[in-house]
Amino acid sequence: MKKTLAIAILGLTACATTYGQGVVQFNNYVSTSYQPVKYANDAATTAALGAQAGQPVTSATVELQLFWALGSFADQASFDGAKQTGVTTFINPAVSFGGGGYYTGPNQTLAGWSAGQTITFQVQGWQTAGANGGATYASSKLEGTSTLWQEVAAANANANGIQPSSNPAKGFNVGPPAMTLAIIPEPSIFALSGLGAAALMMFRRKK
Repeated sequence: MKKTLAIAILGLTACATTYGQGVVQFNNYVSTSYQPVKYANDAATTAALGAQAGQPVTSATVELQLFWALGSFADQASFDGAKQTGVTTFINPAVSFGGGGYYTGPNQTLAGWSAGQTITFQVQGWQTAGANGGATYASSKLEGTSTLWQEVAAANANANGIQPSSNPAKGFNVGPPAMTLAIIPEPSIFALSGLGAAALMMFRRKK
């Protein structure tokens, strides 16, 4: 009886260790490195935004979405196949350090994480209102995506990195990396004309 009980307790302990939870703040201001969100300074973005191009984003209508996946992923396709949709937040104009570009969002619970596991993250950002805005990333004309990055367990209960959910959440230790929002240009009349001419030539060849 005692042996059976001991085995049962060990089994529960193993399950708790394997299938735990982590937590991290979705925040680029209290993270170890300061990487504000900026507007791109390419031709299309400069034409649309003028002097704002190349500057930190201070608009409260820019939304940020966190994605994450258990494990280390080096390429976008593999990450997309495993990612989970995380929490969202908006640029916080009240945080003006260095010109702004910061978000101070909610905590992200990382189900299934246990100490020793790596988690890969990515952030998408987009303008939600105005001439270039859209309710979703796909419908916005001003958007950007960060590179992939990895985080591991925090060194201690007071350090940045992934904390066990029993501890207070801390910021990211490695990311989020720098991210820029750029205008997605509309297809030009000349480009559309070129496509039309190419289609017409193919049609004539078939005839």
